Amino acid sequence: MSTLSVLGAFLRRDFRINISYRASFALELLSTLFLLALFFYLSRVVDDAELASGQDLGGGYFGYAVVGLALLSIVQVSLSSFSRKLNEEQQSGTFEALMATPVSPSLIVLASAVYELLRATFSALVLIAAAVAVFGLRLQVDPASIGIAVVALVGCLGLFASLGVAVAAFTVVFKRTTALLGMVITGLALLGGVYFPIEVFPDPLEQIANALPFTWGLDVLRASLLGGDVDPAQLAGLFGSAALLLPLALLGFGVAVRRARQTGTLAQY
Repeated sequence: MSTLSVLGAFLRRDFRINISYRASFALELLSTLFLLALFFYLSRVVDDAELASGQDLGGGYFGYAVVGLALLSIVQVSLSSFSRKLNEEQQSGTFEALMATPVSPSLIVLASAVYELLRATFSALVLIAAAVAVFGLRLQVDPASIGIAVVALVGCLGLFASLGVAVAAFTVVFKRTTALLGMVITGLALLGGVYFPIEVFPDPLEQIANALPFTWGLDVLRASLLGGDVDPAQLAGLFGSAALLLPLALLGFGVAVRRARQTGTLAQY
């Protein structure tokens, strides 16, 4: 079975399941508008000067927060979707059957969350579009900036997929990873500069934040969309991290599946 046919099968299955819950799309859009309204009015009481000084960004605090929220929404889905899909397969009794097919566990775990990643990316784009259309956010929309933003987003998706697969590997071994998910997502939101510049941290925490690939991806996205200065080193580091971490995560998932088979816990959840 080819890679494309496996991806297509998972995409068709998840799309048909999700399209039957149409009310969730409307509720998600409404939730997005409420979230944007919260940060739009919060921006009225935040000093924009400190935010703009680091990367010479436009859009004030609202623009700063919108890009951060969009990327955070993708990483939240990325981290949870792999392990959630795995749990769903275990609960329905199909996980062992999937692992017994002549398809590598790495391809199965990646394909299982492709639809969720695409949907999360679309939702993030809707969030940014709503910020522009409803709340008047001004973005840098020339071809060069959009191109850099797309490239950075691809790098971020690779990075997030590696983190999601790693969490799925922990799920196979330890079964419950809710606390781990909460810790990682909160840590990235805090140290990645989603809500405020990392320059406000004490020096040790700022150094840790500056060393995170998530921070690099968010910095590049903000700079490209809000008219700031893009750092090519951050973009290269983002892709280098994704290229290194994704194979390691897939290797770890394969090891976790083999261990679960040996201990007879593959179908437990």
